[in-house]
Amino acid sequence: MLFVRAIRVIAMVIYATYLTNVGLLLLLLPWSEGWTRFVLLVPTGVAMILDAPVFRGMVSAFGFLHLALLIGELLSPPRPMPGGS
Repeated sequence: MLFVRAIRVIAMVIYATYLTNVGLLLLLLPWSEGWTRFVLLVPTGVAMILDAPVFRGMVSAFGFLHLALLIGELLSPPRPMPGGS
């Protein structure tokens, strides 16, 4: 039972790390200099879409959703383990 509990803790740490990293990346990257350099490398039609503030905002909103999910997971009570204590 201790092994199963340890696996759950490790999985939750990995999940929280994923949500944090991807959330921050998607939230901040569209407004960085690196995004602008990337847009210059793609074809003009695609660059126009990627450089639009609406598109950048959608990507940032998706990052914000990752961070909101992280906060929700951290604040929610732990779920009981199936099959007992």
